[in-house]
Amino acid sequence: MTANKKSSGTKLLILRIIVLAAILTPVAVSVLGWARERKVQQRHDHQVDSVMQTLSIREKVAQLFMIEVSRFPSERTKAYQDSLIKEFGIGGIILMRGPIGQFIERKNELQSASAIPLLVSTDAEWGAAMRFQEYRPYPRQALLGRIEKGEKLLYRMGRNVGAELRDLGIHMNLAPVADICPDPYNESDGQRSFGGDRELVATYACAYMKGMQDEGVFSCAKHYPGHGDTYVDSHYALPVLPFDRHRLDSLEFYPFKRLIDEGIESIMVAHLSIPAIDSTGVPMSISSKCMVDLLRGEQGFKGLIMTDAVGMKGVAEGRSAVEVNTLVYKAGSDLILMPDDVKESICAIADSVETGVWSEEELNAKVRRVLELKARAGLFDRDYNPIVDNLDEKISRAARRDSTLQVEISKAMARSRKPPITPIGQDGTLVLDRAGK
Repeated sequence: MTANKKSSGTKLLILRIIVLAAILTPVAVSVLGWARERKVQQRHDHQVDSVMQTLSIREKVAQLFMIEVSRFPSERTKAYQDSLIKEFGIGGIILMRGPIGQFIERKNELQSASAIPLLVSTDAEWGAAMRFQEYRPYPRQALLGRIEKGEKLLYRMGRNVGAELRDLGIHMNLAPVADICPDPYNESDGQRSFGGDRELVATYACAYMKGMQDEGVFSCAKHYPGHGDTYVDSHYALPVLPFDRHRLDSLEFYPFKRLIDEGIESIMVAHLSIPAIDSTGVPMSISSKCMVDLLRGEQGFKGLIMTDAVGMKGVAEGRSAVEVNTLVYKAGSDLILMPDDVKESICAIADSVETGVWSEEELNAKVRRVLELKARAGLFDRDYNPIVDNLDEKISRAARRDSTLQVEISKAMARSRKPPITPIGQDGTLVLDRAGK
């Protein structure tokens, strides 16, 4: 009896230990995870502080400019880009459409010339193939939106696209499109949107974002506050969305709010007039009521804000390039995308800060958000190497990886009970950018 009691007591003790371990292990893992994240954040803060201390006001302003690198640049263009890097220290570049080898060679040159590593972005909504002809394209978002219960496929696509871009030394993808567009043949935005269902758009956009994030590539949701339900293309004119706040809150804003809650790193603001947000009729891209009051204030977004390309007529019509760039800065944007008259604009903004017209504290906050992304991308780590090589091997690896998933996506689309959509050709009736027309 005594031996049996001891045996029962031992078993009970073991059971209690197992139960206690099951309760405490997740807590311990959570605490350890928090401690690791805290240590990483402290390292990033130190890196950002170290860079900030070295920058003049003009150099801080320059960090907010992201210039385009297009195919077959002239020697004059290359010399201008080199001067922006070496003399002003601009913050980033966006790679446009063309042969990947040429882009990588130029990116390597610019990174090597830059005292502060450049933040490199591209527009790869349906994968690297949207920009670089050597890659195989995924379907556009409207076709992906036909897939039923496709969240896992979209996550895997995000992983694959993220791996493609990471291999090329690209840190940020200006995707996903979070616009709600019920008409896939709307040439303004139709086939770039997952569709007209707010839950599906939000769910698929979040899945795509998380896949890219898990490969170490940042996402930028666009085109805030929602470009889908208009037939005016902001490349050519300023669209006006006449909807009231109830409609905007319940529909257009919804995917963006989900993405903010799920940790999106950046949001792109569109060139749209929305009187319910700003009654003056100005584009959202130069409206502080949109970027500061709504996006940062009401919706609590703490990440990086950029606008759509500032050369588009939706904001540039009737304004000089310097005026557009300064208005975008003043309204609350952190990154100025694809600007003209860069040197003049940097000097104009820096002068306004130095003379007290605009706050240096606000400038510092913008620059820190840019540098924080660079720190998170590892650009300030001692072992960071910005030079991309072995390009053929990386393209071949991407082709093997992408082909398997693309077959699965094609099968899932074929099983869909939703009405079929005829894809618009990849070279497109949609205007993607000035360099890619």
